[in-house]
Order: sequence, then C-alpha cells, then structure tokens
Amino acid sequence: MSDTKTKAYLATTTLFLQQDLHPWVYHIQTGFVIVYGISPDGKQGLTDIYGPDSWFGPGLNDGIAGQNAVAKAGCVMERIKQQALPTYLASRPALTLQLIQQVSQREHQLQQRLFLQQTASLAVRLAWLLSHLFDYQGQHCGHGHKRDLSLTQQEIASMVGGSRQSVSQLLASWRQHNIIDYTRSYICLIDAGQLQQLRQEPNEARVN
Repeated sequence: MSDTKTKAYLATTTLFLQQDLHPWVYHIQTGFVIVYGISPDGKQGLTDIYGPDSWFGPGLNDGIAGQNAVAKAGCVMERIKQQALPTYLASRPALTLQLIQQVSQREHQLQQRLFLQQTASLAVRLAWLLSHLFDYQGQHCGHGHKRDLSLTQQEIASMVGGSRQSVSQLLASWRQHNIIDYTRSYICLIDAGQLQQLRQEPNEARVN
C-alpha cells in the first residue's frame, strides 16, 4: 500500500472508529468530514466538521483514533501514512505552515468552546458556533443566501450541547428575523452582522 493516496468518496464513508489503530493523516481537498465521539454509556456527540484544506487524523497524534470520522459523499482527500508525513511536508513548506496554524487555531477554538460551555447561554453558544462554522466551513449557498452548511439541526444541537428542541426554537426565531434560513439538511446564512451581534451579547443574545 502506498504511503500517500488521493481518493474521492462517492458515498458517505466511515474513515475510522474510536479506539482504532489508524496511523494516517488526511488532507481534505474538497468536501466535508464529520467528527463525533461516543461516550461509555453509548451517547453520541458531534464535535467538529472539517472542510477544504483541513488536516486531521490519528496520525497527527499517537495513531490511535480518539473519535469517529465520516467523509460525506463527494469528499476528496489525500491520505498520508504517519511515518511518511515528515518527508511529505519537507518538500511542501506552505503546507507545513498551514498544518501548524490549524493545530494552533483548533486549540484556541477548543478553549473558547469550553469557556462558553461553562459561562454562556445556549443562544450565545449557538450564535458563536454558527459564526465559526460559516466563516471556516461555509460554502456557496445553493438556496440563494450568502453561505450554507450541510448540517442537520440534530447535528448542530449535538455540537452546541443543547437539546434539538431548544436549538430548533432558537433557529426558528432567528429565521423569522432573517438572520438564517434552513432546510432539512442545511443551515443558510442571511445576515452575518446580526449573527455576530448575537454572539457578542454576553447575557441574552436576543433579537430586538
């Protein structure tokens, strides 16, 4: 098996499962990958979504998967074996810098999410999460709006740490105020300024 390989995923595909020995690193060219964990009592929680130019995989750590990863249909990625990564990056300094910046950025984002989880209301956490996802993983909206995300409301609720009902109520309110729109499997951005305002309000994040 080659140490590097580019593959297109025509159907939704599980890349690796939690606790798998999987010494590979992935670099997304197009499409998206969903990352989720499963608790000891069987509860599933979505933790992140990776888009184009994202680096991820157990090979960036000890080669053992800490979570599960699923490539959505249409995703194209390069897969690099852990032991081949130094040689691969040695001839690609721009990608080395990109990888370092992403690792640093994810650490910062994790600190923000942990802080918000402990101190902020669900509305503020949701506004922060959607702003972040639209900025970094949003794509051209096929529904006539600015950007969209291929995520269900259940997946959003899992990432933000709230019930689907509570998240749906907030999204419905924001939809009425033309901040976002949604379909069964997409969340669409209409007004980035209003969404940013909701994120910055420390106490209530209400729409006037």
